[in-house]
Amino acid sequence: MPTVQNSQPIFKFKDRLIRHGDPTLICGIVNVTPDSFSDGGKWFGVEEAYKRAIQLIQEGCQMIDIGGESTRPGSTYVEVEEEIRRVVPVIKALRAESDVIISVDTWKSEVAQAAIDAGADIINDITGLLGDPRMASVIAPTSAGVIVMANPVIVRPDHPSAKVFPQFGAHGVFSPKELEAFKKMDAVELIDKYFDKSLEYAQAAGIASERITLDPGIGFGLTKRENYELIHQSQRIHQRGFTCFLGVSRKRFIQNTLNEAGYSVDVATEEGFRQRDAASAALSAIAAFMGIEMLRVHVGEPHHIAALIGNNLRLSNTLDDTHFAAYPIK
Repeated sequence: MPTVQNSQPIFKFKDRLIRHGDPTLICGIVNVTPDSFSDGGKWFGVEEAYKRAIQLIQEGCQMIDIGGESTRPGSTYVEVEEEIRRVVPVIKALRAESDVIISVDTWKSEVAQAAIDAGADIINDITGLLGDPRMASVIAPTSAGVIVMANPVIVRPDHPSAKVFPQFGAHGVFSPKELEAFKKMDAVELIDKYFDKSLEYAQAAGIASERITLDPGIGFGLTKRENYELIHQSQRIHQRGFTCFLGVSRKRFIQNTLNEAGYSVDVATEEGFRQRDAASAALSAIAAFMGIEMLRVHVGEPHHIAALIGNNLRLSNTLDDTHFAAYPIK
C-alpha cells in the first residue's frame, strides 16, 4: 500500500470540508431510472425525483446522490444525452431549493461536465476515473470533489461474480499481464491496486488528493466473503490518507445473509424491504462506529438513527453527562 498522501484525511470540495473523525454523513440515493434494482421507476421523472430528494433530506440525509443510469447486474447502457436529460433538471430543481450536498453518479465525462455546470458538488464515478479517459481532465479544473470507486468488475471481468454486470469502459487501462496477475490476488490487495491506478490518473490530471474520497466498491462483482472482508478492512482507506465513501444498502450479499437465516427479502413485499433495510442499517451503525465518513443509502431515517448510535459510540468522550429521571410509575 503506497505512502499516506494526506496526513489527516479530509475531503474538500466547493466550499465544503469533511474531516476524518467527524460524525458520519448519510447520503440518500435518488435513482432517476426506470430499472434500478430496488426502486426502478419510482422516482423516474423530475418532479418525482425532486420530491424523493426532499423526503430523504427530511429523513436526515445531508447528501443526495442522483443517478441517471442503473449499474445493477443485467442493466443496459444509457446514452449520454439521455442520462443528462434525466439528471440535470433534478440537480437544478434541488439546488434552487436546498444547499444539501449533491453528488451525481456517472462514469461519463460529458454527464459529469453537465452535472457540475448545473450545480453538482461531487462526481461519483463507479469506475474510479478509468471508465472514460476524459473524466479526470473534466473534473480537474473545477472545484468539485470526486468519489473514486474501485470496480472489481473492470479488473476481474471473467470472475463468476462479475459476469452478470455490464461493462463500464476502461478498455486497455490494465495490461493483459496485470489482468492475469489480478486473478491471483485477494479482494483487499486487488482494491489497493485499483486505487493505485485511479490515483495516478487523478494526479496526472491535477486533481488534488484532498478533493478525492475513496469507495471500495462493495457489491460490484464480489463474493459474499469478499464484501464483508472489504467492509472489515475499509479503514485501510484512512491509512492511505483518504476519507471513505461506502455503499452497502440493499446489496445482494445482505439479501443472501438474510435469506440463509430464513428472513424474507422479497422486493415485492413490504416485509422484504423492511428486512433488507434493517440489515443495511445495522451495517450503517457499524460503519459509523468505524469512522466511515459517508454512507450511501436508499432510505434516510433508519440509517440516520443507526449512524447516530454508531457516531455516539465512537465519539462517546465528547457526549454530555446527561442525568436521567426515574421512569414514571403507572
